[in-house]
Amino acid sequence: MVTQVLEKATAKERLPTPQTASEFSFPIATPYPIQLDFMQRLFETIERREFAIFESPTGTGKSLSIICGALTWLKHDSERKARTAPTAASSTAVTDDDQRPDWVVAYEKKQQLDAGNAAGSDEDDVQQKYLRWVANTRRREAAERKKGLMASRRGAPTASKAESNKRKTDEGGNGSDDEAVVVEAYYSGDEDAQQKHSNGLDDDGHVHYSAEVRKLLERRAGNRPLYDSSDDSDNDDSSDSAVPPKEPSITKVIYASRTHSQLQQFVNEIKRTQFASADKVKCVTLGSRMQLCVNERARQGAQSVHAINERCLEMQTAGSKKSARCGYLPLQHTPMLDFKDATGSAIMDIEELAKEGRRRCTCPYYGARASVNGAHVVALPYNTLLSRSARQAMGISLAGNVVVIDEAHNLVDTILAIHSISLDLRTVKALQEMVQMYFTKYWRRLKGSNVTYIRQTTALLKALSKFMQTIADGTTRVVSVNEFLTMAHADHINVYKIDRYLRESKLGRKLNMFSDRLVQKDSDLPSKRPTATVRETVSGPAPATAVAAFEAFMECLGKPDRTGSRLIIRATSSSKSGVEVELKYLQLDPSEAFGEICSEARAVVLAGGTMKPANDVVEQLLPSQSEPQSTPLDLKLDPANARLFAWSHVVDRSHICSVVVGSGPTGAALRFAHGDQGDPAKLREAGLALAALCQVTPGGVVAFFPSYALLDRMHRNWTSAGIVDRISKRKPVFVESSTSSGDVLELYSARVKAAGSTGALLLSVVGGRLSEGINFSDDLGRAVVMVGVPFPSLASPELAERLAYYEGMAGAPSAASGVIGSMGPRARELYESLCMRAVNQSIGRAIRHRNDYAAIVFLDARYAEPRIARKLPAWIVGSAGPTATASAFGPALAQVASFFKREFA
Repeated sequence: MVTQVLEKATAKERLPTPQTASEFSFPIATPYPIQLDFMQRLFETIERREFAIFESPTGTGKSLSIICGALTWLKHDSERKARTAPTAASSTAVTDDDQRPDWVVAYEKKQQLDAGNAAGSDEDDVQQKYLRWVANTRRREAAERKKGLMASRRGAPTASKAESNKRKTDEGGNGSDDEAVVVEAYYSGDEDAQQKHSNGLDDDGHVHYSAEVRKLLERRAGNRPLYDSSDDSDNDDSSDSAVPPKEPSITKVIYASRTHSQLQQFVNEIKRTQFASADKVKCVTLGSRMQLCVNERARQGAQSVHAINERCLEMQTAGSKKSARCGYLPLQHTPMLDFKDATGSAIMDIEELAKEGRRRCTCPYYGARASVNGAHVVALPYNTLLSRSARQAMGISLAGNVVVIDEAHNLVDTILAIHSISLDLRTVKALQEMVQMYFTKYWRRLKGSNVTYIRQTTALLKALSKFMQTIADGTTRVVSVNEFLTMAHADHINVYKIDRYLRESKLGRKLNMFSDRLVQKDSDLPSKRPTATVRETVSGPAPATAVAAFEAFMECLGKPDRTGSRLIIRATSSSKSGVEVELKYLQLDPSEAFGEICSEARAVVLAGGTMKPANDVVEQLLPSQSEPQSTPLDLKLDPANARLFAWSHVVDRSHICSVVVGSGPTGAALRFAHGDQGDPAKLREAGLALAALCQVTPGGVVAFFPSYALLDRMHRNWTSAGIVDRISKRKPVFVESSTSSGDVLELYSARVKAAGSTGALLLSVVGGRLSEGINFSDDLGRAVVMVGVPFPSLASPELAERLAYYEGMAGAPSAASGVIGSMGPRARELYESLCMRAVNQSIGRAIRHRNDYAAIVFLDARYAEPRIARKLPAWIVGSAGPTATASAFGPALAQVASFFKREFA
């Protein structure tokens, strides 16, 4: 019958995996074998709705493989939906022998719709509704513009002039500025709801008006941010609708990377493919207001993202002298629709979006946000994807979409950093003063529960300030949230309700406006000198930054029972401000934030050039899907839940020479554990070894050290011993500092590339500015030398808590006492993985393309230990070394010299 017809029509077919490069629309006729395999495994991962880790070394065309693999699946999935979508005929067809009454057939059809068998039809209805709204809006606004033009020719005020006149009238009224600063009436809880009804208010705190009056007031509201994320609604598609209906969201690939330049590179790679030309894929890049705001008045003087965010929202509000409406946010919808059409017809990166916004006099920040639902590809930074509030603000839904996180080697660290918030005493004191001044000025005008909650907020700030001022210099304590609130005598305050109040009332935005106007009025005084009160208030951090920090901290305190949450109390001395006290909330469980992504998305792929070690990443992100085992790490990933794909490099193995050096030129052991780093003889031994390596290596040599402290110590030792002078006779020495690196890198590159150059030596730090994202290809990095093993400092309470928590995930607590030998097995694995992940990033700077070649030299015997060696990248382990036994310096030097002389003389 009808049900059988529909079930047959909507049966999901499994997409076959393409077998050739042309089927993937790969722009190069003959890809590397690993590129084809990468695309096939990616296609299958998405189709099977899996979580997978892809390791493909830099220089192997990873970005292009991601694009072609993911967008090919997207294209085939779209074709599948078109084939399997129920048609109108099939959904209403009645066979000849079906003699049931019409109402029975209609009821069965309704049941089928409820079961999702006609989801495609529903999507079509939503799409048609949106398209009708677009057509009606364009037609109506075109008529309005024409009418306005005719009126202006007759001398009558145009719509824009009338709006301007209205704004001027509003600005002239007494107290109009203050009205924008006062927090709107706030209520919470059942008792407050009863109070609202007794005062003639509805559940939202509004006066009881008829539906028609309420709709009219909504349309006439002139002080509402027209482009705020809260504007999304499902209004009807009539031309009178003040807010557009939501554009239906299509299945998309959401691509995230760490830096703006990496996103730009990805978008430009899409332009190389036929997906951008023949297939007309729509791609939008999301950025912050700092990157996309084109209003110079809004950007002027804004030193942080928080400041420009607040200024933008304020400039969307009419009726304020200082906040004249932003000219890049047109009152009509048509300019924004035109901007969306432009971004849909041509793929643009961040710079191109900003340029298009200036050309059209339309905000590219909100234009990009408005383009998300209709885009096939959304490129965005890590922080936006990994924060639920940021995703919601941008209107990004992960449901049913593909998430690809590139450069994901530091994903866990990034998640923990995003959800770990610091608050210092200076910020607390400045904010306490600001809130008190605000309350003193406006408390008579506050409605609802605002007075109560602002008083509680002030009491909490006062308690925090008083407690932090009692902390002695050198104190470092780790406590739970509840313990901290008890210590600060703030356990009687409901921090959860204050957190909700700060978010819902938008008090932070009002405080920021109040502070700006306070400074502006004070600067207008004849003396032109700020008063003592204003000077004290504004001497702290920027108001927007202070408010944002406090709100983020309160959001954390509002979840005291969150798994893996701890709070560090730390006091350090400062030459400028005396003792600096910091409260740092630690989130030790990344699975909470990442679990939301995995539960919503169709498939999640973590990609990177060096993803090993990978097992601890899976255990931290998906703790319930990986059980502790004694097998090697590479074998612990459960294929049913998490898959690991790792490919070797595209370069021939003969192009890589890797060797572990266990002893120096004089025969002294090369091992730079913490206790060895103060031995001048061992430091000198490393310098002699590096000097000899520079003699046999052409081009540039990059040496990485575990820390800036050890780099400085060794450089001083080598200088006094004359080793730096010896090296400089063949290769000038450049040293990275902790404060800057750009000039050093430029000088080093210029020296290496100079005509007749014998190269140069660059001394840098693992995890520093030159260890990630820098391309030391060809002569810039003919040798990479790792001096020591960069284990992170166990003196860090953050690391100690993280290791203890990870060990506890197995059911047994960890000592995490600062001695690696006392750690549990899981904590030790994580500790080593954190180290080797940083090492792998550093050594990956050298081999950048198929014809490149380099020597990788490890000046520390510990790199030969199996626990360390197996955490190196596959393309290193599979090359000429390292072996299970470290080499003496003589044979190691001969091996390196022979490598360059034999293959590349």
